[in-house]
This record gives sequence, C-alpha cells and structure tokens, in this order.
Amino acid sequence: MAASADHRNPPSQQQQQQLTDSDPVHRVKFLMPRLKESLANLIKVAGQSLRQNALTDDGLRPADSQQLKFEKSLEEFYSLCDQIESNLRLALEIHQQNTDSQKFIPFTVNVPKENNQWPETPSAVPYTQFISMVRQQISCAKEIHDLLMECSKKISD
Repeated sequence: MAASADHRNPPSQQQQQQLTDSDPVHRVKFLMPRLKESLANLIKVAGQSLRQNALTDDGLRPADSQQLKFEKSLEEFYSLCDQIESNLRLALEIHQQNTDSQKFIPFTVNVPKENNQWPETPSAVPYTQFISMVRQQISCAKEIHDLLMECSKKISD
C-alpha cells in the first residue's frame, strides 16, 4: 500500500524547477517583469539623454557621454525582447507539434516515470508497443525513400 502511495506524491521541488525552466511559457512569464523594468529604465535613460543634449545645445553644459548608458539600456531591452520572442516561437512550435501528435496518434501512450513505475491509464498503449509501431513506421518511410531514390535514378539514366 505504501509503495502505491509513493508514486502519487506531487513532484519534488527540484523536479518542479526543472519543469518550469524547460517550459517556454513559464520563461516568458518570468521575463515579462524584467522587460517592464528594462523598458522603464530605457525611457528614463533616454529622457536623461534628451535633457543632456538640450542643455548641451543651449550651451549650458559641456557634452557628457550619455550615449553609452543609453546604448547599454537599449541593448538590454532588445536582448530581453529576443529571449521572449524565442520562447514564444518555441511555445508555438511545441503546441503545433502536440496538435500534430494528437492528430496522427489519437491515443495516449503509457511512458514510465523517473522511478520506472508505469502510470495507471487503462486505455493507453504500452510504451514498448508504441516504440515498435514507431520503428515500423520509420522502416516503411525508409523503404519508400529508397524506392523513390531508385526510381529517380532510373528516370535520370
């Protein structure tokens, strides 16, 4: 009884951390506050730079290099935007792959957990049976590829 209760325990904190680190949607949610801070900092530095340039143009202050600070803030903002874009593209690709998987494999597959225990899903196909089916599909695709290559060689000769 105790052994069956162990596999129902929620994932450990380390496992949860690994799941959230690999989840692109979670990464985007994590990066959004940093992006907001970066944008606020960029606007602040841009305002300071404009003020400094206006004072320099009026001859009230000597030229001070705010350009490097502005470029650094702008680079940080663009870097965060690129990271968010990459994670959103990855999330979209994962979603499309999942949709295709559900379309072409309309059944669930029992995959062993990290502790080699099998989940209890009565309508699912065992993982070993799924692997053999995938190997057959790969073999069939390879045969079709070879036949097409052979046919194209005959046509070109």
